[in-house]
Amino acid sequence: MSYYGARNRLTKLMLDKVENDNFLSQIDHTQVSLYVKFFKLKQQNFIKWYIIPDLDQLSSIKHLFVHLDKDTETKNFLDNCYAKSEHFFTQLMHSFVLSFLQYFMAITSINGLLQRGSMFVFSQEQFKTLIDFQSESKLDNLLDLGAGDGQVTSKMAPFFQNVYTTEMSTTMRWRLQQKDFRVVDVNEWDKIRISAEEESFLKFDAISCLNLLDRCDKPLSLLKQMKDALKPNGLLIVALVLPFKPYVEYNPDNRPSEDLLNTWLRDTCIKKEPSSTMNKVNKQISHLIENVFEPIGFELAKFTRLPYLCEGNLAQSYFYLIDYVFVFKNKP
Repeated sequence: MSYYGARNRLTKLMLDKVENDNFLSQIDHTQVSLYVKFFKLKQQNFIKWYIIPDLDQLSSIKHLFVHLDKDTETKNFLDNCYAKSEHFFTQLMHSFVLSFLQYFMAITSINGLLQRGSMFVFSQEQFKTLIDFQSESKLDNLLDLGAGDGQVTSKMAPFFQNVYTTEMSTTMRWRLQQKDFRVVDVNEWDKIRISAEEESFLKFDAISCLNLLDRCDKPLSLLKQMKDALKPNGLLIVALVLPFKPYVEYNPDNRPSEDLLNTWLRDTCIKKEPSSTMNKVNKQISHLIENVFEPIGFELAKFTRLPYLCEGNLAQSYFYLIDYVFVFKNKP
């Protein structure tokens, strides 16, 4: 690439960043935007992070919805994203390294190596609200499946005596160990012995499966494993980006072996189609709860909608998707 070509590309990246960040600044982070109120603009022109459109369509579970909002921890994460994206030469170096290493390594592993692309799902206080934690003493055991670099795990860890994690990426496992989280094998997490003398396996008070079911090869099998590994009335915390679009990074065709959207557990429930009047996301929520989670033995306790945030790069200060977080109880 010529000098002028490189310069023009960098100029375009900088202009794109201004435009992209300007779009991000218009996102309505609250229930009713003050900006919308003041200028009397149509609210549907603004993206809302914490509101489920047409919540009334989910009449049977509407009362379990928990409305959250952008709190101090969320704001601090976003402020840090803006600050890191302004480190021009660091971002430029990351861009060059990423473009080279992606031929030899998965993107997740590269991010772990460069310590870039950290995620944010919920704050510590938001997690406390979702699990309805009111005790003065900690719960015993948490398992965080697909824990990444441990940034999200750290929001859950204060409520548990012991924290176990799994992760496919070698570099991400290093990051988890640096944070003093116990890393267990992805194929052995449900076979942790209580002690060398005992034959029984450890049971968990809570298992978190955050943005993993759409990224793993056999999500249905995983759900059944998690049920068996949980204590009776233990908590399953699931985060899903909806609409549901599975993508398996380590499969050659990037497709999962099991498709949750086409699963009806006929041996345990009658096939139940969501109402045709529902929007696409609400149809998926209804299907997953009624035809997948409930037949396996999970009872919905709470759910919410949150932004799934990720640190940005040269072109944009941060990225986001819309996450739906569900807290289920393991029915005995």
